[in-house]
Amino acid sequence: MSPLRVFNTLTARKEDFVPQTGNAVRIYACGPTVYDLIHIGNARMVIVWDVIQRYLRFSSYDVTFVRNITDIDDKIINRAKELNWRPEQVAREYTYTFWKDMHRLNVAQPDFEPRATEFIHPMISFVSNLIDIGHAYVAGGDVYFEVSTFKEYGKLKKQKLDELVTSTREQVRSQEELAELKRSPLDFALWKRANPNEPGWDSPWGRGRPGWHLECSTMIKHVLGETIDIHGGGEDLTFPHHENEIAQSESLHNKPLARYWLHNGFVQIDAEKMSKSLGNFRTVDDILQTYSPDTVRLFFLQTHYRSPVDFSSDGLAATMAGLQRLIRATQAVSQHEADYLAGQHAIDDSDFTKAVMRDFRSQFTQAMDNDFNTAAAVALLFTLADKVFQETEAEQRLSYIYALKTFSGVLGLTLEDTSHQLDNKTAEGVLNLVLSIRQTARDKKDYSTSDLIRDQLATLGIKIMDTTSGGHAWEHE
Repeated sequence: MSPLRVFNTLTARKEDFVPQTGNAVRIYACGPTVYDLIHIGNARMVIVWDVIQRYLRFSSYDVTFVRNITDIDDKIINRAKELNWRPEQVAREYTYTFWKDMHRLNVAQPDFEPRATEFIHPMISFVSNLIDIGHAYVAGGDVYFEVSTFKEYGKLKKQKLDELVTSTREQVRSQEELAELKRSPLDFALWKRANPNEPGWDSPWGRGRPGWHLECSTMIKHVLGETIDIHGGGEDLTFPHHENEIAQSESLHNKPLARYWLHNGFVQIDAEKMSKSLGNFRTVDDILQTYSPDTVRLFFLQTHYRSPVDFSSDGLAATMAGLQRLIRATQAVSQHEADYLAGQHAIDDSDFTKAVMRDFRSQFTQAMDNDFNTAAAVALLFTLADKVFQETEAEQRLSYIYALKTFSGVLGLTLEDTSHQLDNKTAEGVLNLVLSIRQTARDKKDYSTSDLIRDQLATLGIKIMDTTSGGHAWEHE
């Protein structure tokens, strides 16, 4: 059997994956900054890492998967000002909506989900240690990492110091003021002085809050250890975020932060990266009003995780049609046949099923062991569906269906038939049509039909209130 190979951004090549300790795999993936609803580009990264950790567990690795939540940040503070909320209210609200979207997308919960505000004191200690060994300095209540003290800076980005341009999350202050505080434009904030009426914590350098990069390094250290197996995120995090994590962690510990760095490609619209700053994004909540969670997952999994994805309604519609083929394949044995076979023996115990599972697992793992090539794995699922439709023997069809469901599950696909479920927009349209028919009946003084519709809707929990002006209102109990 060939080993699992992954593309390591740090070395810019595929490498055999070998955990540092036996069969244990420690993974950290950067999670959301909770200041708004997540968009479909954010969802791709979360789905990618959900599939990676699912597949590693399927491959019998002992996985500890950590995905953090950034719950203090300039973006959260600015959003709070827009909404006239407290920053912690913003973080709490959008943490809940993030969890809701993850549940809807069938994303498994991480083993640990640390929040930045839970690790303030360890962050202060982290910064103090960097100052003590000469890698950081205090300036005007801020603390900056001095990039020139880390000779390998730029190794993830594959650029030298003089080629890099800073792009860190600093306080909203003039570049002139930052230039006076920082020894180099590349130096990045470890600790930020809190402005008046903004959240902050007491520290040796004054009241302030942690820098974004510091948060991840500290949480990795305290939850997983000083060196982990895999660190991942979107390719936009390669620089400066992950580069800065490497600099501060490896300067402090004098050992690698992560053995393998994996990054997924962008979601694009018209060949341009989807982002909130560009205003060209669609939220997960919006997309799920029309498309099923399986459709969204399959849409992304049909493309290799490192390649860009062109987002479009046409693409989602085509994916939905393909998904229906997989779903129909799982329904290709009648209930009578399934009940009969279930009375004979468990389908997963049959010799034919064992042979199908063995052969398909070999093909499936060959695809996924090649840097988690979900595109090839999905193609194999459609091959299985073809076998279901071609097979004439019920017992053997059921074996193929069992395999299809099993390996779809490894990718987080439920293959639930949602074709008879109405999304909110469609359901409201149907209700409005029914109410229009009822109103026409009332106008014609056909009160028996009008009352019948009202009473039937009431059994569904929809209460109709007729108004004195001849109109109506409704509410769902």
